[in-house]
Amino acid sequence: MTTVQERKKKAKGQALIFGAMSAALYAGAFVYADSMVTLFAKGGLYTALPIATVFLFSYVHGNFTGYVWTALGIEASAKAGRVAEKAGAAKRTDSRNRATMTA
Repeated sequence: MTTVQERKKKAKGQALIFGAMSAALYAGAFVYADSMVTLFAKGGLYTALPIATVFLFSYVHGNFTGYVWTALGIEASAKAGRVAEKAGAAKRTDSRNRATMTA
């Protein structure tokens, strides 16, 4: 197996794991929505829980999405990043008029 094929195979397994975790998180959020709202509305330190929940969902779903793209063989090209850097390397002069204030 080549490294690309190995990476795709590993990504498929990881996509299944993170996909199952993502589905479980969403199912839990819908099933326990009332309990979560009650807990999150207590105030004080409980106000950090919605933020932590969003970060958890973002992490799990983001990894799932990344592994799905890798399993499909769609990855960012390192060359594309270098070309963009070279294109923006030349400094342009800013000749726009600026508002000034005199006292």
